[in-house]
Amino acid sequence: MYKIILPALAVLLLVQSPAHAINDKYRKQLEKSGCTQVSESQGCDIHKSKAENAKAGFSNPPAPDATGNNQEKTPDSQQGATPPVTK
Repeated sequence: MYKIILPALAVLLLVQSPAHAINDKYRKQLEKSGCTQVSESQGCDIHKSKAENAKAGFSNPPAPDATGNNQEKTPDSQQGATPPVTK
């Protein structure tokens, strides 16, 4: 029985290939178009340029910085600024 199982197991391990989620061609299309996999499923066209997709309303939001705070600084949100008075 081991004469059959061990060689079959060895062949099975050698035949397996790694599974990659995105191939190189698809990754380059996503980079060129400015799309993500999620935005593509929402209608972003990977065959168009970044400018054409941005004009159609598909643009990537800015990534958060290391602190997780990517808000623009306004006079009201800066440290030390007095909060507005409400009555």
